Amino acid sequence: MAVPAVIAAAAKRRAASAAARWAPIVALGVLAIPLFMVLLVLALFVGTPEATCRAQGLAAGGPVPVTPANPPGGLSASQRALFAAPLQMQPGRWYAAGATYYYAGDSTGSSAYGAIPDPTQSNLTQHPDTFAELSVLTHNPANGGTFTFDDANALDRLPWMTALRVAYGHRSIIVRKRDIGYGQGAATIDGERYRIDLWGPSARALGTTSSLVHIELVPQTGAGATIGETPGATTIATSAATCPAAIGAGTGPLPLTPGERARLLPGGLAAAPERAPAAVKRLIAAGNELVGKPYLWGGGHGTPLGSISQFYDCSSAVSYLLFHAGLFVSPFAWVSGDLGSRYGAAGYGRWISVLGDADHVYLYAAGLRFDTHRWDSADGGVEGIGWHTEQRPDTGFHPRHPVGL
Repeated sequence: MAVPAVIAAAAKRRAASAAARWAPIVALGVLAIPLFMVLLVLALFVGTPEATCRAQGLAAGGPVPVTPANPPGGLSASQRALFAAPLQMQPGRWYAAGATYYYAGDSTGSSAYGAIPDPTQSNLTQHPDTFAELSVLTHNPANGGTFTFDDANALDRLPWMTALRVAYGHRSIIVRKRDIGYGQGAATIDGERYRIDLWGPSARALGTTSSLVHIELVPQTGAGATIGETPGATTIATSAATCPAAIGAGTGPLPLTPGERARLLPGGLAAAPERAPAAVKRLIAAGNELVGKPYLWGGGHGTPLGSISQFYDCSSAVSYLLFHAGLFVSPFAWVSGDLGSRYGAAGYGRWISVLGDADHVYLYAAGLRFDTHRWDSADGGVEGIGWHTEQRPDTGFHPRHPVGL
C-alpha cells in the first residue's frame, strides 16, 4: 500500500472512531432539544393567567366553585360525607350550592312569617327578597322537633339579615336571611348540597325551582347591593379579565368594569360599565347569552323573545337584547327595517344606539358594537354574532335609541 493510501486509511479509521465516540452525545442532544423546548414552554406557561385558570378550574366571567361545596368526583358515600360540613363563606368568593324554594299557602306547610325575631322583618309578604338557611342535618332535631337558629347551619349559621347574591343563568338577585329551614339539607343536586331555601318571589325572579346556583356574600358598601349587578366587579371582572373565556353564550353573573364604557373580554363576552343604568347592564347580559350563536337568515323570528333560539339573524338578535333589557314591548322580533325606522326615538342615544336599514341592523351599547359579523381584521370579538370593538360606517343606516338612554 502506498504511503498516501496508508495515511488516508488511518485518517478514515480515526474519523470513524471519533464518530462512534460522539454518536451517543449527538443523539442525546437531538433528543434534548425538543425536551428543552417543552420545558421552556411549560416554564413560560406556569404562572400565566391561563395556567392559573386551568389549575383553579375557573370559567372566566363566571362563579368560582370551591370546596366543600364542590367536592371532587369519584368519591364513595362515606368520603362525600366529609364534604357535608357547613359552608364557611368568605367575602369575594363564589360558592356552588343547591337552592330550593318555598311559598306561603301552597300546601308546602310554609308560613307567611319567617323565623327572624325582628317584627318589622318577619312578615315575608312584605319582604320578597328573603331566603332561609337550611340545615345539613339528616333528621329532625332531637328537641321535640323544634327547629332552632343553631340548627340552620348549612352556611355556618349566617347572622340574621345577612345579604347573599344568588346567581342563576344570566340573572342574579340579592336576598337576605329572614328565615331558617329544614328538610332538603341532606339532599344534593349536581353534586352540591342544598343550602338555601328561597322565598317564593325570589325564586320566581331568579327562575329557579330546585336548582344549582352560585352564591356569594354581598359587600356591606358600594353598588354591590343593587339587584342584578355583580358586586364591585372584584371576583367576576378580575377572573374574566385574567382568564380566557370560552367562546359561547355567557351563563354566569354579569361581569362589570369601572367607568362608563363596556369592555370586550378575551373570550368574546362583554363586561358592563359599573356606572351604566340597569337597562344597559341587562342588555349586555343578554348579548353575552348570544355570543357565538350560529347565524341563520330568519333565525329567531319564530321563537318568543323570552326564550333562546337555536339560530339568530341580525334583527332577531338585536330584538332579543332590547327585550331582555326591558326596552322592547313586542314578544317577537322585528325585521331590520322596522328597527331602523320605528324603534324608540330618532338619533343616537347616550348609552344605546340601534342602527338599521332594510337589510341589516346592529347596535352600540356603552361603546361596544353588537353585530352578526366582524367588520374588518381590526374588529375585536368573535367571528360571528357577538360584541365587537370597531365602529363601522353608518352610511345608509338610520340611528334610533331607547327613550332616555
